[in-house]
Amino acid sequence: MELWVLGANGTYPTAGRPTAGYLVSHGDTRVWIDAGSGTFGALLELIDPIDLDAVIVSHMHVDHCADLFPLYHYLRFGPGRRPPLPLIVPGGATERLSAFLDSGGGSHLTEAFAPRTPQPDEVIDVGGIAFRFGPSDHPVPTLQVRAETGGRSLAYSADTGTGSDLARLAAGANTLLAEATFSGHDKPAPHHLTATEAGEIASRAGVERLILTHLLPTLDPQQAIAEAAAVFSGDVMVAAPNLEVLI
Repeated sequence: MELWVLGANGTYPTAGRPTAGYLVSHGDTRVWIDAGSGTFGALLELIDPIDLDAVIVSHMHVDHCADLFPLYHYLRFGPGRRPPLPLIVPGGATERLSAFLDSGGGSHLTEAFAPRTPQPDEVIDVGGIAFRFGPSDHPVPTLQVRAETGGRSLAYSADTGTGSDLARLAAGANTLLAEATFSGHDKPAPHHLTATEAGEIASRAGVERLILTHLLPTLDPQQAIAEAAAVFSGDVMVAAPNLEVLI
């Protein structure tokens, strides 16, 4: 299983650095996780979106879902045609996306996507990758994700505070992709993690590798790595566009 980082900025994109978006692949299977601002263009550099097997969107904040809309138009009006693409979203997301698209122009979400909302700990198989989901600690319904195949596993925190059971979902994973929106002791929003908190969760979960993501663009990535490494003994790195990791 491989992970490609399409974007990793927290909250807003900057030049050449989209917000949250990741491509997970195994064999011929391609799954896009989170579709933050700018990630559709980054995806086009790697694959034809017609070849996606599913899209997972953790929640309906703009920095995680905005590029669902260019994907929608590509699937409907682009050079290829295919059946509706599986779209895995949290509760309430289907209605919100449909309301945005159906604004008098006659567009409908199901013309491009086949949406579904998983239950906690439900396993959904996509092309041989088993995806399991858990609830996040965030102001809107948010999915945390675990992907497993071939004895390898990746866990993704999405956006979360410390109140979720991320350590259980990530237990024993080879890689934890965890948000670290804040650094140091300054934490103005409780529903996000600091780099230290991400490291503490990685340690409790017993993962091999921690990849910090969703850093505010103003943060120093090396400081975030140092803070996480102070409480987690495994490998620590920071996600950045074009990073490719073999899970």
